[in-house]
Amino acid sequence: AHVPEGNNFDPRMVLYFTDHTSPDEVRKIKESEHVNAIKLYPAGATTNSDNGVSDIRKVYAVIEQLEEHQVPLLLHGEVTHNHVDIFDREKRFLDEVLSPLLKQFPKLKVVLEHITTSDAAHFVLEQDRNVAATITPQHLLFNRNDMLVGGIKPHFYCLPILKRQTHQTTLLEVATSGNPKFFLGTDSAPHAQNAKENA
Repeated sequence: AHVPEGNNFDPRMVLYFTDHTSPDEVRKIKESEHVNAIKLYPAGATTNSDNGVSDIRKVYAVIEQLEEHQVPLLLHGEVTHNHVDIFDREKRFLDEVLSPLLKQFPKLKVVLEHITTSDAAHFVLEQDRNVAATITPQHLLFNRNDMLVGGIKPHFYCLPILKRQTHQTTLLEVATSGNPKFFLGTDSAPHAQNAKENA
């Protein structure tokens, strides 16, 4: 790629984790100058996640290599079961997926992407230095009242969905605490207006 003279921009890429990702890909990531991590979306959890991981236990061989080579696993932390309330998906992911995963792979480097709840913030604080989290601007600026009070405002709809003000307050606290385990996670999934208003 062309980089203008005097510009030090050095983009870092992330691989999309699927059910078909080979454990050998981890070695390639470790040796790469430009790819630094792998991102796991539970299949169907968010925009463009249809090819994500259908069951995390199916990819334990890859995760074992991530732990061994200390390659970060970036996680979209929500369960996708239809019977789980959309506002509870993150908490259920922490309890049912991430906690067991970290017991199985205690030295795994994890970044929990786009956290939205106090539960996730406290979970990260309770873990060792190998677990961190990103927070999006929209989850710091808005809560579900902005989206729902006075009528549904579709342009506030995002995934993970906006949560209660109490969760927003906790996110603001950890984001401004100076704790290096929390950092910005920009999230760009633009949609045409007609698609956004008919989601």
